[in-house]
Formats: sequence, C-alpha cells, structure tokens
Amino acid sequence: MVLSAQLLGQAAVIDKRCVAQSSAYGPESRGTPCRSDIIISEQPIDYPYVTEIDILITLSQEGYDNFAQSTKESVFFDPQLVSPSTHPKARHFPIPATETASKELRTRLAANVIILSACAAQTALVSKDSLTRAIEMTLGERHRALNLKALELGWDLGSKVETYA
Repeated sequence: MVLSAQLLGQAAVIDKRCVAQSSAYGPESRGTPCRSDIIISEQPIDYPYVTEIDILITLSQEGYDNFAQSTKESVFFDPQLVSPSTHPKARHFPIPATETASKELRTRLAANVIILSACAAQTALVSKDSLTRAIEMTLGERHRALNLKALELGWDLGSKVETYA
C-alpha cells in the first residue's frame, strides 16, 4: 500500500496538484500492518498529515476495522480479505483485487495497483494517463509491465463496480 500511495501522489503531481504523503510500517518487508496517508489538493497544503479520511483503500481487515467508520466518502476494499460492516457510513466498493491479480497476472503482488486504479477510475482522483505515467516513472523495468496490466484490470473493475449495500 505504501507503493500505491507513492504512485497516487506521483500521478497527482503529474495532474498538477499539491501532494503530501506519509507512511508507517513495521520493520519487516511484507506481511505486517502498514499505512500510508496522502493529501491531494488544488491549493498548497499547510498541514501534511491526514486529519479526516475522505477515501480509504484497504487490503486488510485490521485496516478496515481501524479506519472505515471514520471515512467520510468512499471505502475500497478487497472482499476476499475484508468483511465490511453491515451498516457502513461511507459508500463501499468491493474490488476483488487479490483474486483478479492471482487469476489474471498469476501473482498477488499487483493487487495494490489493481485496487488503486479501481479507486482512481471510480473517483476521478487522478487521471488514467497520469497513473500510467507514474508507474512508468516510478517502477523499474522488471515490474513495469505487470503493474501497467494491473492498472488496466483495476480501471476496468472500478469503472463497473457497484456500491456494497
């Protein structure tokens, strides 16, 4: 998710927006809780930390449980990994990112880019072109093609998803 936030921030900069991003994660490289906050604004950002959550993207139950009830607008979650509240406050969008990554790309590692691009498609937070360019600029050649495919898969999912009720 930290990489997803970096890609989102880079895409927002390409779209000529102001961005502040921070991350927190354990010392292990994978499998521990992590969080990445990002602020995107048309105006200069005077406080670089999230004080109210507008949009939440989560690939874990723990992340959902900690932040979904305080999210104002939209929650994007992977239904394979998260059991959402029966009475959600914000609009909820189930994005089968892990399943899609496993089936279509033969690796779960691209689930983060799938759910990120689904969010971008649904919210217009950043343009598809800027997200594509962010992947091309940020990722090395070894991971670029896989993540560009993940972006396409996620964009398609985000364009078609219905809210969870």
